Order: sequence, then structure tokens, then C-alpha cells
Amino acid sequence: RLAARARMSTEKAAMRKAIRARYPGKSQRDAESVRLCAVIAQSNLFRCANVVAGYVPMAREADIMPLLRLTLDLGKTLLLPRVEGARQMTMRQIPGAYGIPDPPESAPILSPDAIDLLLTPLEGVAPDGTRLGKGGGYYDGLLPLKNGIALGCTLPWQWVDDIPRES
Repeated sequence: RLAARARMSTEKAAMRKAIRARYPGKSQRDAESVRLCAVIAQSNLFRCANVVAGYVPMAREADIMPLLRLTLDLGKTLLLPRVEGARQMTMRQIPGAYGIPDPPESAPILSPDAIDLLLTPLEGVAPDGTRLGKGGGYYDGLLPLKNGIALGCTLPWQWVDDIPRES
């Protein structure tokens, strides 16, 4: 069992490296992110969500900042992650004026059960919806959502045929 887990970890690390090698650059990322935000903003998932949990993007992730601003502009509740410890993350409410990359420790924590729509960053995704994260396991504690829907914010070069999973 330990050998299988180590093999899967090695396979996932190699997959992350291969996906990162396909990264076309910031201008392509920005253009694709604009398209992605427009599709999400027009979706029923977003329009019907009252509580939206997002993320502040890192360099190669889909830039959803316009969607986060729209969330607040529409009067929806916006949650952003705050790392609390190893593999532990809470979703904290952001006040009406956006601009805080990491919610302060004093920001209210909302239960994952309150999330209507969770926008997740990812390294890769397979057609069956299997998500490949960065390997820290932070989002694993939130998924699957009890009442809401998780939506991986995927850019074209992040699609892969298959992602190894624990059985």
C-alpha cells in the first residue's frame, strides 16, 4: 500500500511538471482567463449562488480576480482561503471592498456547508472531473461539498487524459 502511494505521488509530480511545461505564457493565460470568467459569470451556477468561494491566483493559475470583484459588486458573499496549518485551510468572508489577498485572521470563518459555488485552482483536470492540485491537500478537506458545487478553473493546456487516483 505504501509503495502504491509513493508511486502515485511520483506519477502526479511528473504530471504536474508536464502540465507546467505546456504553459504558454502570461498573455495567453490572461486571455484564456478573461474567457473563462465570462463563461462562469454567465452561468446559472454563478448567477444562482449567494455564497461564492474563490482563490487569489498564483502565476500559472486561471486569473479569476474579475469574477471575485463581480461577486462583491453583485452583493454576494465572497469567501477566500486562509491556510491555518499543514493541510488545513478555512474559508473566510471578505468584506465588501476587495483588495485583500489573504483574509485576516479576524475574518469570519464560514463552514464549507455554506458554500454554493467553490471556484478551485488546479494544475490539471481529466474529462471525468478528477482534479490535480498542487499536492498540498488543502482543498481535499472541502471536497466534496455537501450543498454546493465545486468548479475547477481550468485553462486549455491543463486538460489531461487521466489523473491517477487512490482506489
